[in-house]
Amino acid sequence: MQTTEETVTGGRMVTWELAEWVAGLQFDDLPDAVADEAARSFTDFLGECLFVGATKPWGRSIADFCAREGGQQPEATIIASGVKTLSSRAALANGTMALGFEYADFAAGSRAYPFAVTGPLALAETRHRPGKELALAIVIGYEVMSRVTRATLTHGSGFYVPALYGTFGSAAGGARVLGLTPQYTNYALGLAAAFTGGTFQGHEEGAWQRSLNGGMASERGVTAALLAETGFRATELGLEGVQGFANMFCGGRLDTEALLGHLGSSFVITDRWVKAYPMNVTLHAPVEALLKIMRAYDLHYEQIEEIDAGWQKVEPFLAKRKVATVVSAQASLPFALSVAAVRGKAGVDEFTDETVADPVIQGMIARTTIHQDTELFERVKNSMPGRVTVRLRDGREFTDEVLYPKGNPGNPMTEAEFKAKFMDMAARVLGDTQGEELYARARDLVNVNDVSDLAPLLSPRP
Repeated sequence: MQTTEETVTGGRMVTWELAEWVAGLQFDDLPDAVADEAARSFTDFLGECLFVGATKPWGRSIADFCAREGGQQPEATIIASGVKTLSSRAALANGTMALGFEYADFAAGSRAYPFAVTGPLALAETRHRPGKELALAIVIGYEVMSRVTRATLTHGSGFYVPALYGTFGSAAGGARVLGLTPQYTNYALGLAAAFTGGTFQGHEEGAWQRSLNGGMASERGVTAALLAETGFRATELGLEGVQGFANMFCGGRLDTEALLGHLGSSFVITDRWVKAYPMNVTLHAPVEALLKIMRAYDLHYEQIEEIDAGWQKVEPFLAKRKVATVVSAQASLPFALSVAAVRGKAGVDEFTDETVADPVIQGMIARTTIHQDTELFERVKNSMPGRVTVRLRDGREFTDEVLYPKGNPGNPMTEAEFKAKFMDMAARVLGDTQGEELYARARDLVNVNDVSDLAPLLSPRP
């Protein structure tokens, strides 16, 4: 093991300390609520993968590619298609699907399950691990992703944050599934630091590449864990080294307390924000406030003169009025308010090529106004609030606010609401009976004897 002062931490080997924790944590160390949230995350992940993999062209395209280019290695299942391929290729396909429709949860400083679930699932299936081991790996993936994010993130880097940090989450969870020693886990984290990357350009253009960020990071995490398992000597100072991640990506910032303080005393996965709407999480509260007004007063969109939304911060990327693709629509508050006003809801069927092109919805965008409301943000913790005023053509005016939108830890989904979200996606692909069966098995992940036993449920039965 190296010992050097050439670090941003004054010689403290923080990657090694993190690796020791990852390798040493046991399932029995997890509180029941933490293990259960890992199963919920897994279930949430499966719903989006099924929906995207079966119904969206980018899901089908990446599935076909990974099936064809997987070296004819029947190791892990591509969700929705049921084809088995090389574990790293399955991670590429499934991670792309999991980031494929803006439904991924908000946690770990970013959207987490495309990264913290995807890689560990591929390896757990390949190695026939029990569900408890997958649940443990998922918890670790969330924790590592969160801590590395909080310890190093600087604004304005230009990188796509979830992919940047998700590589660490995938590698850490994968290393735990493989049962790697602290030394080899250290190698896996070092390789993750070398492999990571991702850009926002897919968002800007509405390209399928946007979703590929989830697959690329997951695939790299699997590769890092498998390569480390062979004893391939990787850097031991992946985070803190003079040419390591913190220096190369984050201007040398590395907060050791944020990275390592109180490890294991609490778990970030319990603060998961489960998305109730398939759009950027900052849009949820104002859209929910609008829907409350529309329903309370039985309004029709033709009655509306203006929708005025108060927001914690007006970011051009999220306040854009020019919307031409589904990807851009899911990151546009003016579009989200408009489609919610016209359709009376904001589910997966409200974000399609048809709704984006709908002249009525496009016309409503001109009737939206967005402004900053800092007072709202000062009233919440771990939330992104919104206030909406609807002005009608007859002069009436209605205002409502949402501080904690549905799915936020401050306003969690009930089990029935969570299941309804899953079934809305899964039943389209599997049918009600198989969808119900998969939901029950996934929610009971910790009692699954062999993760590979779930594989037949991940695509429609013949």
